Amino acid sequence: MSHKGMFERLNGWLMDNYGSRRGFVRTWWHRLRYLLGGYRAYRRVDWNSVERLVFVCKGNICRSAYAGALVTSKGVDSASCGLNTRSGVPADEGATQVAMLRGINLKAHRTTPIQELKLKKNDLFIAMEPGQAEKLKEMYGEEYGCTLLGLWGHPLSPHIQDPYGMSAAYYDNCFNYIEISVHELLSKFS
Repeated sequence: MSHKGMFERLNGWLMDNYGSRRGFVRTWWHRLRYLLGGYRAYRRVDWNSVERLVFVCKGNICRSAYAGALVTSKGVDSASCGLNTRSGVPADEGATQVAMLRGINLKAHRTTPIQELKLKKNDLFIAMEPGQAEKLKEMYGEEYGCTLLGLWGHPLSPHIQDPYGMSAAYYDNCFNYIEISVHELLSKFS
């Protein structure tokens, strides 16, 4: 196999499994930071006090939309919102298609900026990336609990790369990882 062919295969593998080369680097960087002691505070959750799960990502059109709809489909009180979004935008078409194949309908989903979400006293924020969790801590301090969804998945991954604009294979891999993480998180919550 030529160098060009090997590079193309490697690049395809990275795109399908991590969304991009940047996604690969971010995923492994944050896994290393966790192994070195970072993010441990986000695993400490008082599950007995949690009444609603609030999934948070940047735009609320892919990851948090899917996670929130998945949890709601299981009869658990949840919400989703974005840290940097406009109100009323539909879910991403790629996310909608992959979610539909998994039995989750995102066609009615509309984005909610975090500033417009009516927060409840015992909400637990569940962020997709460490930077988002840090932003939530800046905004709300200790008023609400906060965790990272990927700290409950296997393999553990504090950073779940945004699938927006990525390959269909990465959407599927990302949503599969979200499902694994949600399943484990719900076992703690219930």
